[in-house]
Amino acid sequence: MAEIDEETVEEQKLIERITKRIISSSYIQNLRLRISSEKKIAVFVDGPNFLRKIKNRNIKLEEIDERVKDMGTTVVRKVLLNEYATDSLIQAITNSGYEPIVSPHDTYILMAVEIIKAIDKGIKPDVVVIASRHAKVSPILLKIKEKGIETVVIGFEPGFSVALKKTADLVFTIT
Repeated sequence: MAEIDEETVEEQKLIERITKRIISSSYIQNLRLRISSEKKIAVFVDGPNFLRKIKNRNIKLEEIDERVKDMGTTVVRKVLLNEYATDSLIQAITNSGYEPIVSPHDTYILMAVEIIKAIDKGIKPDVVVIASRHAKVSPILLKIKEKGIETVVIGFEPGFSVALKKTADLVFTIT
């Protein structure tokens, strides 16, 4: 009788482990997001243009998180960097919960590729947030909007492109 009880306990533990794995799988999480009314948010940061010191103050990734937290669930968080990114910057980005991607070429091309991958082959976000100040991002925003996806731009002065602000559906200015 004790053996049956031990087997039952072991079976219950196995069922619990399997259930936890299924619930935590990305497929199930994406399914839950589709069913729920909560929007999926994809955040892309123009590292060389955005992560810098302005008026004796460093712009932080947490400021982006603060702006988008009430919009939905953030499912993608990427920072696009050029070849001059230091190891300490890459480590700080990783510690902030973002995925650093280093490109030896133009970061705007990389940004366009990463966004289109997320939209067409990946998570299919409801909202794409781009943290940048540069007008080179405007064509990317237009392409996203063509696909019926809401666009948000986060930037700061000085140098926050007027064209960029006019292209996005929603604009946040960090002060």
